[in-house]
Amino acid sequence: MTRTAHEHDHPSTTRVLLVRHAQSHASVKKLIAGVRSCPGLTERGREQAARLSARLAAEPARPHALLTSPVSRARETAEILAGGLELAEPVVETQARELDFGAADGLSIDEYQRVHGAFDMTAHPDRPFAPGGETWNRFRGRAGRVVEGLVSRHRGRTVLVVCHAGFIVAVMSALLDVVPPVLFTDATPAATSINEFVHDGSGWRLLRFDDASHLETAA
Repeated sequence: MTRTAHEHDHPSTTRVLLVRHAQSHASVKKLIAGVRSCPGLTERGREQAARLSARLAAEPARPHALLTSPVSRARETAEILAGGLELAEPVVETQARELDFGAADGLSIDEYQRVHGAFDMTAHPDRPFAPGGETWNRFRGRAGRVVEGLVSRHRGRTVLVVCHAGFIVAVMSALLDVVPPVLFTDATPAATSINEFVHDGSGWRLLRFDDASHLETAA
């Protein structure tokens, strides 16, 4: 998806840029890693974050605020963005974290599937991801509230939130009623992809999804 010209936006238009964190050690090792077990970014991930920072700095509507999930891979990505965009220290938004994986936190994807089977959010939206974990319905409700709250706090401005693939999909479901057939894949939305949600006072629109064109020359 491409963006429309910013100069035609209504003064009350609020832009929320949900950016997935850069490549992490957990994604390379195919681990399910939440707040408790995330080991942070790889060197390639740091390079990806720097490329995203340069791209955002060149866009006409630069973010005025930067929030981040409390998970290490997101916080490290946000710190790189803050430096490149000359923004204040990222504000930790605890509710922007990934789905709470409960007892599955730290397991490999293969281990999870052997023990718990597939996580079918459409068929079982009220089933926890694992014992002590979050359900899809609770997750999408939490994600939607986070983004809705940004409108009242940052009306008419652009906010950048570093978060997770699952969180981005949950926001799409909560705000636009779009539910993909598979929730957790490591490919979509891609690492450091820009996912732009716009609120103009009458409702939400998705202006960009999975836009990681800044990484095309880094392959």
